[in-house]
Amino acid sequence: MSEMIPIPTPDPMPLPGPVWLMLTLLLVTFLLHLIAMNLTVGGALMAAICSLRRKTDVFAGRLASDLTRLLPVSLAFTITLGVAALLFVQVLYGNLLYSSSILIGMFWIGVIPTLIIAYYGLYYSKSHPNDTRGLWLSLVLLLAIGFIYVNNFTLMMSPQQWLEMYRHSAAGLNLNWTDPSLAPRYLHFMLGALAIAGFIIFVAGAWNRSTEYGQWMMHKGSHWFIAPTLLNYAVGMWFLLALPRNVLITLFTADRLGAILIALGMLFPIAAVAHVVLAIRTDKTIVHAKLAVLMTLLTMMVMVGLRQVVRAAYLDKYVQLRELPVESQWSVISIFLILFVAGLLTVYIMVKQLHRGSGESTKLRAPSS
Repeated sequence: MSEMIPIPTPDPMPLPGPVWLMLTLLLVTFLLHLIAMNLTVGGALMAAICSLRRKTDVFAGRLASDLTRLLPVSLAFTITLGVAALLFVQVLYGNLLYSSSILIGMFWIGVIPTLIIAYYGLYYSKSHPNDTRGLWLSLVLLLAIGFIYVNNFTLMMSPQQWLEMYRHSAAGLNLNWTDPSLAPRYLHFMLGALAIAGFIIFVAGAWNRSTEYGQWMMHKGSHWFIAPTLLNYAVGMWFLLALPRNVLITLFTADRLGAILIALGMLFPIAAVAHVVLAIRTDKTIVHAKLAVLMTLLTMMVMVGLRQVVRAAYLDKYVQLRELPVESQWSVISIFLILFVAGLLTVYIMVKQLHRGSGESTKLRAPSS
């Protein structure tokens, strides 16, 4: 059956490094991209909601202002880190990703102008804090971009649908509507974005808990984190049940790693929620906040790993990464790793400076409560 599916042959050029290294770099860059993306999408939603309450809640207005100043920066990180992750996907699965990208070509190309408009909308909202139109427009466009990406990456794993889609529209006007995992996968990501953005607000509040604003951020952030996290359990079950039968069998029987990751993916979020609650209700706020950060990072790492395991189960009939030719270029890889680490250190310094500047500006503004 698989021989009849029109899958392009892999790039004849050998991989520039071992498969395990390419996979590791893919997972690391995607994890970093996911953190920035969650802050951007979830933060945009929170900023838009808080902007509506600016006149009745002084702290909501302050958080809306803080987020609108941060969002253009987080979107820049999202794009940069997303490009890195996308490049490693292309290295490993280029023949599949290019095929699915062609099938949804009009929408895929449309991501670029859509992203530019969303970027402009965030800058507009930063310059015009009392006008929320740019913020809402950017939020809608970012959600649309996420939907297109989920379409592409689910279609990439379903080569059996390609020929029928191409016959339906050779102009790239397809979307992967018939995939039963499309809706739960998308909702899983978007609820996760809201939860992680809420968690970042909670952590910021925990480190500034000596102020009324910090206390407010702790409580609001915890609500925005806990509710989507718990709701994601239902969406996650929907997502699992929507997977093809052969993928489910692989996850729960043939692949021990998949079963372990699913179990950890259910335990770590509960632990994170418990530590968030304890951080608010006990006097050991920082201790439990740090443990919540650890549990949340472990959750995201598990989810990223599980995503790759699911992808491998989908593509097992079509792609064997271990069979790809490899011609390691260690000098180039070494330069990349040095620049990558230097880039991460630069980002860390920038974030610290941004946080310091935000803290100083907060001190200069007397709360009008």
